[in-house]
Amino acid sequence: MNAFMRGIVPAAVLAAGLLLSACVTGPGYGNGGYHPGYGQGPGGGYGRCQQGCGVVQDVRPVYINSGNPNGGTLGAVIGAVAGGVLGSTIGKGDGRTAATVVGAVAGGVVGNQIGQNAGGGSNAWRIVIRLDNGQYATVTQRDDPRVRNGDYVQIANGQVYPM
Repeated sequence: MNAFMRGIVPAAVLAAGLLLSACVTGPGYGNGGYHPGYGQGPGGGYGRCQQGCGVVQDVRPVYINSGNPNGGTLGAVIGAVAGGVLGSTIGKGDGRTAATVVGAVAGGVVGNQIGQNAGGGSNAWRIVIRLDNGQYATVTQRDDPRVRNGDYVQIANGQVYPM
């Protein structure tokens, strides 16, 4: 090998090593943010996940009905009374009795539905996660988790946090 080649080969090896070392990423970086076991946790710092971590399998918006379960009974009673009173003003004789019964039943059904829905509800997110141990966990939370399928997350305090 001549002197020229002895100088070029080590320089080429050194250059190739430097180029390849630029491709290495640290924990929590690279692969689109997915790096099993590492990442940004609920405290905002980077570190190894101890428990409750996994990959998001499904994220979908849901509606949570937080209505009052006793509101249906109260609504049915009020509706039945109101329907009966209104029904008794219609017709004469047996027709009036039938209208009173029909009004009470219809008012009870309508009042029950109104009473159940009186508590309202809200939008939320349901996130299905395949945990590192192979089990699945489903979390429903009101706050937008800001994750999508394939993201690595941690479950802490009933909330999902991106890693």
